[in-house]
Amino acid sequence: MTDSKLIELFRSLTTRQRSRFGEFLESPYFNKSVDCIRLYRHIQKYAPDFTHAQLSKKAVLKKLDSEKQPDEKTLAYLAGKLMQLAETFLTIEAMLSDEWRRQMTLVRQYRELNLARHYRSARADMEKYLEKLPHRNIDFYREQLFAERLLYDHSDRNQRGFNEQLQTSADALDVYYIAEKLRYACEMLNYEAVLNIHYRIAYLEDVLNWSAGEAYAQVPPIQVYRCLVLMLRSPEEPALFEKARELIAKTEQHFSDAERKQFYTLLLNYCTRRINRFGDARFLKEHLEINKLLLQNGLMLEDGHIPPWDYTNIVAAGIKTEQAEWTRQFIETYRSKLPAQYADNTYRYNLAQYHYFMKNYGDAQHSLLQVETSDVLLNVTVRSLLIKIYCETEQDELLHSYLEATRIFLHRNQLLDPQLKRQMQKFVEFTAKFGKVMPGDRERFHELLAQLPPASEMMHREWLAAQIRSKVER
Repeated sequence: MTDSKLIELFRSLTTRQRSRFGEFLESPYFNKSVDCIRLYRHIQKYAPDFTHAQLSKKAVLKKLDSEKQPDEKTLAYLAGKLMQLAETFLTIEAMLSDEWRRQMTLVRQYRELNLARHYRSARADMEKYLEKLPHRNIDFYREQLFAERLLYDHSDRNQRGFNEQLQTSADALDVYYIAEKLRYACEMLNYEAVLNIHYRIAYLEDVLNWSAGEAYAQVPPIQVYRCLVLMLRSPEEPALFEKARELIAKTEQHFSDAERKQFYTLLLNYCTRRINRFGDARFLKEHLEINKLLLQNGLMLEDGHIPPWDYTNIVAAGIKTEQAEWTRQFIETYRSKLPAQYADNTYRYNLAQYHYFMKNYGDAQHSLLQVETSDVLLNVTVRSLLIKIYCETEQDELLHSYLEATRIFLHRNQLLDPQLKRQMQKFVEFTAKFGKVMPGDRERFHELLAQLPPASEMMHREWLAAQIRSKVER
């Protein structure tokens, strides 16, 4: 039984949930099967991993005390029934933890029972609860739609005059639909930009036109998502980025932490796009300032940890914007926030990046040589930085041998993305050519500079071009 869906479900429950499920089974309102209780008690003994030999079908059958000898068919029936009870338990637990759903269900039940006084009281409580919700985000407008629809269902739908509740319900639907449509459009446009894929976004122009209307000017999610959609559709217009960022800062009290992080992530992706596609160095600072804001507001951490790629991106932005002191402080302060399995490697690599920027080449080289490079992408990144160090410190013999070792590594490696592999191979090839040019041979340096592939075909092109120019200018 250890591989069954039932056991898999029990493994995912917390100790408290398993205890409450035991209490649930004891209630005759939900369960009258003594065999189900007996089966669960036996299974529960082997929590939390549920891998004990006593959970084999043969062992479990021996534990079932029944008037007739149980067989595997009986066990399968009991396990299926216990699974159904567990699903009912999870559904009830979810309902009990959702105060809003309880309020709406109670209003509906009192209406069906024709209890007018109870209905009015429950309806008032529901409306108060909705008004006290902490945010005015899409979730709020969804709940408002459900509430208005419920009240419309309970209105006099046979009246011949104007039904105000019908109008209110329809208006709530419009607000929710436009906001949710814009949110979906944001996600789709973002994925299109990041992953180079295409989505069909139906009626987007209509929704953008509707959302510009005065009726929605004071609806925070509509205005924020509208700004983000316009920004993502037009990366060539940085003014749209400024407008989106200002609006997010102005309205962020209306949104949850998760939503605010999503907004700022979209802004960060836009910054990256401006930097990579348009070469707009101004957005390096924007990228760093947004990350500082996320750190300050506690939005960067996930389960108390900072993702390694975010840590690395922040260090890179800090270095490129020449905020050395802040960057070094960040590296040390957030080292303890890195996930344990990535902490040492991520810290050492980024410390090496910092030392390289400060031209402390010995310290940078020392940190890099301590990085464990079983991850292929990290391996390539470390190799790239070591090549730069050997080149800039004119360790020619070490540079040539390391370039050859890297060439062989790339040739043999089958795990690296093919495009990235080709870009790295070009970097190794042209750096090797650069290293073989005799000092003072300006003509050959000029030829090599002209031969460099575009940045889309070779990693670190601008760095190598700068190295060649420095030789020409000597």
